[in-house]
Amino acid sequence: MVELGDQVFHGLGGAACTGCHGSDATGTAVGPDLTARSWLWSDGSYAGITRVISDGVAQPKRFSGSMPPMGGAQLTPEQLSAVSAYVWALSHR
Repeated sequence: MVELGDQVFHGLGGAACTGCHGSDATGTAVGPDLTARSWLWSDGSYAGITRVISDGVAQPKRFSGSMPPMGGAQLTPEQLSAVSAYVWALSHR
């Protein structure tokens, strides 16, 4: 599941995660670092990460870019679960 999530994060299914979070997920001026254990919109749990990805972030707290629901992609339920697992794994190494 994490391997599929890596693929989704890097563009599978039309996801544009790397555009804001960087190809290594360490963040950019537009979107936060996903490898740290600091979360702006959830408690960092798998369920919390899934909710943020699913719902998006319309009004960012610290970054210049908003995040559309599903990262602007039409993710399948399997892809949503997988990218959530990947993001969770990045911060729980």
